[in-house]
Amino acid sequence: MSDASPSTDLFELVGQEARMAILRALLSARRESDDPHHSFTELKEAAGIEDTGRFNYHLGRLVGTVVAKTDDGYRLSRYGFRVLAPMTAGLYDPDTTVDGIELPGTCHECGGSLRVESEENSLRVVCRAGHTVNEGIFGHADVVADQSPEEAAATLGLVNTQATEPGVSGVCPKCHRRREGEIEWLDRGDCYVYRAPCDGCGSRFMATVGSCVATHPTVACFLADRGVDVRRRVPWTLPFRQAGAETVVSEDPLRLRVAVGTDVADDPLQVTVDREGSVVGVDQLAEGADGPERR
Repeated sequence: MSDASPSTDLFELVGQEARMAILRALLSARRESDDPHHSFTELKEAAGIEDTGRFNYHLGRLVGTVVAKTDDGYRLSRYGFRVLAPMTAGLYDPDTTVDGIELPGTCHECGGSLRVESEENSLRVVCRAGHTVNEGIFGHADVVADQSPEEAAATLGLVNTQATEPGVSGVCPKCHRRREGEIEWLDRGDCYVYRAPCDGCGSRFMATVGSCVATHPTVACFLADRGVDVRRRVPWTLPFRQAGAETVVSEDPLRLRVAVGTDVADDPLQVTVDREGSVVGVDQLAEGADGPERR
């Protein structure tokens, strides 16, 4: 039995010049035409492979996995498109850099304006004074490079919500395997974080404590009633989602609390989570009240 994983087999399958030429031709057909199919002759010409025998051999190796053969001709399979499209779109180009796209919001440390930067296709939000407001943001530099500040923020808000919600709910945002996570102390950040490493793809998902509660129904409704769409707001504009926004209620068992809506309400929610990042209590301090009201 082979020790090679399916991922290794895929690298070996497409890691050949003629096969990549075939795949690029099929990707171009999908992007540039309403019909993603090529006939044998059309595909051979589009791939630029003159030797028919060589072309036929390499095409045959691709059919059944990343290429589908139908009555209409050859096209990328659904699997092939899902795997290869991001690569050809430049989304995984390590040399892509973005320098200084202005973003809405201000630095929580100094009040300065914000911008997004990238290094090796990893995005981070910084202020003009050099403070890092948010790093390890989900998103691709190429996608936001030509967008306005408002469009870039909206894009990053949606992408990060869609990645963070499964991440704090036991699903790896990269490979979608189930895995367990928990809240632990992060020395270099001087705060608590939720960690959920994935032994399937190697992802090291990490999020703030506030991110664990961001899409909880009570939290989402509370903020929506005050004009805040938590699913579309970028995390660095929500105070409760910042690193270190939590307070310790107890250490054994671990209970942490974040105040939600301090910037939009006089009666913020006090949301308590356990070590697994699950919400175990929601209280609201009503205006003029002496103590919190359990919701």
